[in-house]
Amino acid sequence: MTPAKKTKSESEGPKRRSLFDHVRHIRQVQDPTYYNRLSDDDRKSFNHFMIIRTLSMDEDLVEDMAFLYQIFDKIPSAQFYTLLISLIPRNNKFCPWIKSKKIRHGKELLDLVARRFQVPRWQANEYVNILNLTEEGQGELVRVCRAFGLDDKEIADLFEEKKNE
Repeated sequence: MTPAKKTKSESEGPKRRSLFDHVRHIRQVQDPTYYNRLSDDDRKSFNHFMIIRTLSMDEDLVEDMAFLYQIFDKIPSAQFYTLLISLIPRNNKFCPWIKSKKIRHGKELLDLVARRFQVPRWQANEYVNILNLTEEGQGELVRVCRAFGLDDKEIADLFEEKKNE
């Protein structure tokens, strides 16, 4: 007889817990000994910042999570878990993950802003998004472009480039 073929999950051993497993446990089970019983592998996915970020998707908890965000890195994980289960009511409420809306701007505009403010391009994108919120900010973007020698037509083309994408 040949031995039965092992499935992929059987050969890998027990499944490692994910961020969402930890959050589900915090919201629903709330066992005080949970963290102490986690394996070293499972403890690696117990990320304080990501747990706070996930729990803050619940509008009822956002203020508490904002407070915890200020001190999360100073609390040992076992105590952090205990604090969370004492703070968060036990429930099965579903709170979807809300993604931020990021607007990407043209490479040339991002390069100019990055050079002007001496930041990486990904951060320059955030600067442009913020500056675009007000007329003064938009004026600042125009001044940045002019400081690098662009004329009004070239500046208009930079801003049109994003609209056409």
